[in-house]
Amino acid sequence: MRSPDHVLQRAFDEALAGLSPGMVDFYSKSLDEMIMELSINWDETSLLDSPLQNLALFKDALDGSSALTTRGVRNTNGTLMAAFLGVASDKNLPITSDTVTAVSTILGQPVTGAAASALADDAEAVRIAVLAGHG
Repeated sequence: MRSPDHVLQRAFDEALAGLSPGMVDFYSKSLDEMIMELSINWDETSLLDSPLQNLALFKDALDGSSALTTRGVRNTNGTLMAAFLGVASDKNLPITSDTVTAVSTILGQPVTGAAASALADDAEAVRIAVLAGHG
């Protein structure tokens, strides 16, 4: 049986290998622009929609920087983390600060307090946009 770290590393490697110019453009958008794209243009939006890949990218960004920035993405780490968590989540379960704290703790770098609350609000907006767009 493979370790969870191995599974996430493989998903992370696959995400980076599959990153297209369109995805770089998407992940360089503001949070509001991402939310709009996801909610009204889901079928035309170029993003990594694998929950496991998004979870792996979220884990990578927990240290304060995302590997996507070395691939041409220009965005804040907070916006990227919100996008990754919002897309990785179950579309029918709200993302709360407890969700952020639990997931980030499991991944080895807890996000708590006001930072967890702010990230939860942004990730929840992404989750709602994916639910609306993915229908």
